[in-house]
Amino acid sequence: MATSRYRRVNLDGKSITETRSAKAVTLPGTFVVINADNEFAQATALSGRIYVANPAYHQGLSIRDGIPAGDSLVGEYVEEGRELAVLVPAGTYKKDSPIKLGASGKGALASADTESVIGYSQDEVTLKADDFIRVRFRVGTVAAA
Repeated sequence: MATSRYRRVNLDGKSITETRSAKAVTLPGTFVVINADNEFAQATALSGRIYVANPAYHQGLSIRDGIPAGDSLVGEYVEEGRELAVLVPAGTYKKDSPIKLGASGKGALASADTESVIGYSQDEVTLKADDFIRVRFRVGTVAAA
């Protein structure tokens, strides 16, 4: 398996997290929300509090390993100014490229800077496969908890 560009999701060093069970297998670096059953589920829309799934190091998993359904998942709060590593599909990312919520909870390039933009790429890279980029989150992209 290819080595990731990042080994951790939490790049800014802040410890602002929630811990819940994973509703389904969840990849680190993807966007999740707390559902009605008080579990972390894949985010499908920008509503409510959004988190980025952190690798389950406490379970011996790495940044490339999916967190199994029913296992403990740590979610990093998405807040203005935070920088987290987000899993994105292959593509060319430039510094300050707008990033939105994409398919399967991954980040994705946005074609324009709109209300659906959750943050901005802090990396200049062309990815040949799914991998992580550093994203700085912007004002007003998430609702209060």
